[in-house]
Amino acid sequence: MQSALKWNSVINTSEFLEDLMSSSQHYIEHESMTENKSVHQVLPLLFRKIVRLLIGTISYPDLAELLRSIFVQEAERKLEKDGSRVTKSALALVTGLDTRVVSSILKEKNRTNSVPMFTNPENTLIDIWNSDATFKDAESEKPGILPIEGKGKTFQSLVLKTIGRNITVKTVLDRLLKGGTVRIIDDDFPRVELISKFYNPISSDHAKSTEVGLLESSRVLSAVLHNIQSDEEHKVPQQGRWTYRLNQEDYKKFRMEVRKLLQNQIKEGDALLEKFESTQKQPGQLTVGIGWYQWGDHKSEEIGE
Repeated sequence: MQSALKWNSVINTSEFLEDLMSSSQHYIEHESMTENKSVHQVLPLLFRKIVRLLIGTISYPDLAELLRSIFVQEAERKLEKDGSRVTKSALALVTGLDTRVVSSILKEKNRTNSVPMFTNPENTLIDIWNSDATFKDAESEKPGILPIEGKGKTFQSLVLKTIGRNITVKTVLDRLLKGGTVRIIDDDFPRVELISKFYNPISSDHAKSTEVGLLESSRVLSAVLHNIQSDEEHKVPQQGRWTYRLNQEDYKKFRMEVRKLLQNQIKEGDALLEKFESTQKQPGQLTVGIGWYQWGDHKSEEIGE
């Protein structure tokens, strides 16, 4: 009897797309799929999730404008990597855009600034707190326990240096407290202590949740792109497990057990990252990470959540 449990290691585009389509009950014969056909069939699954996140956050015209610029940027990268001349005509051919549109995009100044940063303010703050001598304890070389307000070696100064004046100190502190990243020490004057090097956003704020969700999605796709372009020796782990035979009445129990499993793995992952992390930020260092998630194709309301 064939098992209902499925697994995959994203090694190439065809295998990844075949597994993803199967998980969504779109069964396609692998032998008959062309690359273009498979991509066109799976894109609505991906885009629908992205649009669901973006509704109310960015307008379609703004998104389309951003996408056009990114198309040209990535087309430039592809042509350069292939050793081809990067001309307006070549870019127009690869992207399907009119040469006049390509020209206007190429003339834009600082167009790469429109691409979102791969970090958020809270993580930037934590990184500086860990690495900048101004905010570290001189004896232990660990992040200092900082007075919340005032000038000099304070949490307020840390916020101003890393985030700026657009977000209040209280707002930043509340986010970090909710995420379990810091704790308040109530002595003669209140101080704040960093207790985790990792920011865990649990805010219900839609914009923040959208940002985090999109960043995590981009990191999964980064692993896929890396594996497609790498030989077997240099591929990174990028796997998934699923079943399509879970009874609805068992879902909540399953979710609780998955949460316990992943919480233990997250602690191990934190320890591994800390083991290899340099104490000082220096040029040429790499950004690496590990991700954990549980997914399902159902909607929350379908199972009474």
